Amino acid sequence: MCPSRVLVAMQCFSGKCTGTSPSRIPVGNPKLDPGRGVCSQISLQVLNAAYSTYRPDEIFLSFNGGKDCTVLLDIIMKLLPTIVSSGDLKCVYMQPKEPFEEVEEFIDHCRRYYNIKIRSMRGDIRTILNKICEEDHKIKACLMGSRQTDPYCENLKSMQETDPGWPKMMRINPMLNWSCSDIWEYIQKNDVPYCSLYDRGYTSIGDKTNTIPNPNLKRTGKSGEMIYIAAYQLQHDKLERAGRL
Repeated sequence: MCPSRVLVAMQCFSGKCTGTSPSRIPVGNPKLDPGRGVCSQISLQVLNAAYSTYRPDEIFLSFNGGKDCTVLLDIIMKLLPTIVSSGDLKCVYMQPKEPFEEVEEFIDHCRRYYNIKIRSMRGDIRTILNKICEEDHKIKACLMGSRQTDPYCENLKSMQETDPGWPKMMRINPMLNWSCSDIWEYIQKNDVPYCSLYDRGYTSIGDKTNTIPNPNLKRTGKSGEMIYIAAYQLQHDKLERAGRL
């Protein structure tokens, strides 16, 4: 697998919260709702299959605070409490070279909000994976928030081994069939915290070198100033990555 493909697959899109208060979509009476039935049921089937195949200490979650992997984390913590607890879940944040400060803050918030440990690791993806496997011989699988609309993910399977030449492990992809709209619906219905960069027009977030607010969310404010509306107001899923350089 080429490094660019692994980078996209292993890192969910980034985001942030400002200070200690994460962003949330206004909601009346939030309750746990898996979102659109088919998507959530398939995700739960994949997760149950994964935890039936591997012990919790044999799996880690690739997490970088993006909306997709945040939803995956929320599902694991809320819908699979009898299978994996916050103390059992291993999480790794693969830091890009120039991360947004907002991303770092939101990840720190997630540590407290979900009561989990998230290890930050720098370096290229292959090096990080090798280090994970060398330091923790129990690791056999990685949970990812990849969706089929992500680059190079259209043919991904829900459970698929890494390609030859890469550290051997199973890639587990419970979110493949979710759309961008599905993700935001789940976040809204379950009052899930998300990164505040999404409130400033970012819809798909990498790092400072390759990400700008989505041009399709640009508007003119009341005083004539340029503003960006929130990511969850994007009307067409196909425009989700329009802010990627």
